[in-house]
Amino acid sequence: MLQLHKQPNLKYILKTSLFILVTAESACILTAETVDLIFYQYSLLPSVPLALLAGALTVVVPEAYRKLKVRGSLAPAGT
Repeated sequence: MLQLHKQPNLKYILKTSLFILVTAESACILTAETVDLIFYQYSLLPSVPLALLAGALTVVVPEAYRKLKVRGSLAPAGT
């Protein structure tokens, strides 16, 4: 973290991080609100874990995809 300002692609890192943060927050809110609309009075128990799961997946999936792509384990579509 202390070496972040020395990164040559700092603008890309910050832009990507901000995009993922906004997307994860939106996924959490949308999931919680959807569960709230579906279950109305009984929404607290399922909405919190599902919202956290949606937010976590929003952060983890792009990073996992990027790591697989770098390692070459992810074959292009159609092969």
